[in-house]
Amino acid sequence: MRRAIPVVVLLLGGPAAAAPPRPMTPDDLWAVRRVGPPSVSPDGRWAVVEVVTWDVPKDESSSQLWLLATDGSRQVQLTHAPGKNAGPKWSPDGKLIAFTGKRGADEGPQVYVIAPTGGEARRVTDMPMSPSGLKWSGDSKTLYAVAWTWPDTPDDAAYRKKDKAEKEKKAKAVVIDDTVYRYWDRWLTDGKRPVVFGIDVGTGKHTNLLAGTKLHLRPYEPSADDYDVAPDGAELCVVADASKDPGIDPNADLFVLRLGEKGEPKNITTDNPAADTSPVYSPDGKSIAFLRQTTRFFYADRQRVMVRTGDAAPRELTADLDRSCASPRWLPDGRRLAVEVEDAGYVRINFVNVADGKRFVVAGEFSERAIDFARDVRLGVYLRSSFNEPPTAFAHGPGMKEPVQISHFNDDLVKSWQLGKVESVTFKGADDADVPMWVFYPPDFDPAKKWPLVQMVHGGPHNGIMSEFSFRWNPQVWAARGYVVGVVNFHGSSGFGQRFADSITGDYGTKPLADVMKATDWFEAKPWIDKDRMAAAGGSYGGYMMAWLNGHTDRFKAHICHAGVYSYHSQMASDVVAGRQRALGAFPWRDLDRIDRQSAQRFAANFKTPTLVLHGEKDYRVPVTQGFEYYNTLRQKGVPTRLVYFPDENHWVLKPQNALVWHREVFDWLDRYIGRGPTQ
Repeated sequence: MRRAIPVVVLLLGGPAAAAPPRPMTPDDLWAVRRVGPPSVSPDGRWAVVEVVTWDVPKDESSSQLWLLATDGSRQVQLTHAPGKNAGPKWSPDGKLIAFTGKRGADEGPQVYVIAPTGGEARRVTDMPMSPSGLKWSGDSKTLYAVAWTWPDTPDDAAYRKKDKAEKEKKAKAVVIDDTVYRYWDRWLTDGKRPVVFGIDVGTGKHTNLLAGTKLHLRPYEPSADDYDVAPDGAELCVVADASKDPGIDPNADLFVLRLGEKGEPKNITTDNPAADTSPVYSPDGKSIAFLRQTTRFFYADRQRVMVRTGDAAPRELTADLDRSCASPRWLPDGRRLAVEVEDAGYVRINFVNVADGKRFVVAGEFSERAIDFARDVRLGVYLRSSFNEPPTAFAHGPGMKEPVQISHFNDDLVKSWQLGKVESVTFKGADDADVPMWVFYPPDFDPAKKWPLVQMVHGGPHNGIMSEFSFRWNPQVWAARGYVVGVVNFHGSSGFGQRFADSITGDYGTKPLADVMKATDWFEAKPWIDKDRMAAAGGSYGGYMMAWLNGHTDRFKAHICHAGVYSYHSQMASDVVAGRQRALGAFPWRDLDRIDRQSAQRFAANFKTPTLVLHGEKDYRVPVTQGFEYYNTLRQKGVPTRLVYFPDENHWVLKPQNALVWHREVFDWLDRYIGRGPTQ
């Protein structure tokens, strides 16, 4: 029987007469309503998404759940409670949608369920910790969630007692024995670790499924991707670290545990010394698909799609694919997997046959992520985005000639933007190799005039720039200021094959520098670039490249250095350092000269270019002292510089008010040294 849907809907029709399009501004990034990953009803008629909106004056975000008709006809707001209603998951029987939210007297976010027909949500849990990463059991009677707890607090009473004692401690000293004791902007020294809880939907009773096993999820960014439960609820598979000291020799493995039975968890990936992650059970529960890397200490190593059936050895499905895969999802037929693949500047959903590894993909001028499937019909819903389009939900199935746009939250906003042309070009870079680059033109670009150039250098260094909408470094916002923007996917970038990604290992600066310089040659050869008005900007590794450029060339009139590494000697204060020996070729004490040769600090005598330095206090990946060192060096040398310090931000500037200050300072600096807009 079809379930009725609330009548309070947004009917989608033609917009009223609109004002002429205008260039994007930083404020637009906070006006976008941010659509989260979809969860599809079993019958395929609806998808549910979380939609995040920002209140800029209050520096606060909130989110609501919306139902999207998969024929694109309607949007229905399902929740209305203030705050965040997050991470929706549709139950297999179609009767409920689970999510997390904080309401009334809740100590923190709790698990709620709501009928897709609307009405009041029912709180399921009363946990002293905050659950997230929800998944349903196959019979729709149990929910699973990730939550942080202490190994010695087996129940809520013990947790609350210890939590109270910790908060009442007068001494704030921390004694550290672990190699990894903080991560991005989170301290890991309180002893809590993430585990998986089972939650009875009817009673709210919750059980730590890893209690007594000595296992926990990796304490970094735990999510629903770090575990899965067999459809019959009999077995749990988790990602845990098999190493005695993950901070020295990390080795993520898959462990399976029979639920409700005595016995030790079984490591099923002992054959691989590198990372095995993202387990997902097949619909019949007989197989587990997962991702595998084979090169230790290399975060950009190609992620391979593996399948393990029964007790047989894992089998690789993507041996012929020289690209990295992510987010494996079984199709309901159990014969295929959907995976996200970075490929030459785009993220594309590939469909892989489990039997023979054959792949099917439809390539478009956009990127795709977060697909989910209906159970009873052949239909998938996913998020599509590009440089010009914020994440937008689309549905596609065999009965549709083309994918159907089913979310329309940002249609009018996007139509109000006057966007410049985006072009993909290739030039000869380091070692005379083909190197790709994105070029963003100002909205009113006239090739008969001369324009300033900004080379935007990405981070990582292995995080290639795909055609996806960015809420931080958005090239269209920069181009709207009147700059031509170049974004080079230099040697080391992901999405262009394993050899290309690994080509800078042991020498972080040489080839990327050559690529950026040769890209600048490409621009200078164009009659529409003003050679006297060129600047460069970058964050993280891109910030490192700003200091590196400063020591090797005075070609640019100005630099923007955000969260940049200045010295690889003092970068030993970073949160994660084990992989640095492979990335740089050695640890400092094993080859001091080699590390010195890759540190921008070594070339400080050459610094001449005016530089804006920006850094956050809570940045544990590139500690804030890196920015202070660089700024102090420039100041002592008499090089024009300015420091923008964010005491409440981490590696990224995530708060609206801070982000607006960030953009204001960045654009003021560029305008001061290269101006904006064309000259005749």
